Amino acid sequence: MFTKRDIFKLCVAAVLLLSTVMAVAQDETDWGCILRAEYQVNISKPLNLPIRNDKLDIMVKEDLRFENNMSRYSRSKTTLGVDYKFTRLGIKLGAGFEYINRYTNKFIYRNRYRYFFNLSYEYAYRNWEFGFRTRFITMYNDEARGYYNYKAHYYWRNKLVVAYKQPNSRFKYSLSGEMYTEINKDRDLQLNTMMYEGSVDYRLTRRQYLSFFVRDYRDYYIESDQFRTVFFGLGWKYKH
Repeated sequence: MFTKRDIFKLCVAAVLLLSTVMAVAQDETDWGCILRAEYQVNISKPLNLPIRNDKLDIMVKEDLRFENNMSRYSRSKTTLGVDYKFTRLGIKLGAGFEYINRYTNKFIYRNRYRYFFNLSYEYAYRNWEFGFRTRFITMYNDEARGYYNYKAHYYWRNKLVVAYKQPNSRFKYSLSGEMYTEINKDRDLQLNTMMYEGSVDYRLTRRQYLSFFVRDYRDYYIESDQFRTVFFGLGWKYKH
């Protein structure tokens, strides 16, 4: 399944990603890892959509995150979402729900509940793909041990992606950047997080995909204590 050439390419891409991150790492940088599994099913044909070639997908995804130099459980995230893609226009509408169990400190775990709606656009040029996604999020915290009193918090996220698919290859390479902003009580936008990610995707079979990614995650919500975490991730996806 993996040829020597494929393994060599994957190793080179991984080394380039790692060396780039290591070169700019700072003393206050924490190191973490992310494990991900995703199942996606296309229900367009059973529903007989009115516009041919449009796609309606349902997705369920599970993420496990570890921090503190990969030694401590940080959080789990379960996502259930639906996407409708207008194929000819390159536009996709999506909505979903996320349940997050997060470890804070002193063996305290808190639950978060997110509802999101997003709009994205993709443009393909030869072997290149360019994309933009904007997402609005409403989040609630479990007040049993939190400080939010079940009051909704609103966030706005914007993401840019560029990807390259090598001809006659199972590999795909992509870079992305995403900005997280909170909409506070005064309706002002406050920068919370910047995230940069490089990934290498490999098509295992017709329906299965494996991805390796490096994510540079920077928090800015505390001006005097800007903190950075670099995650190494491994993901598996099955498309039905």
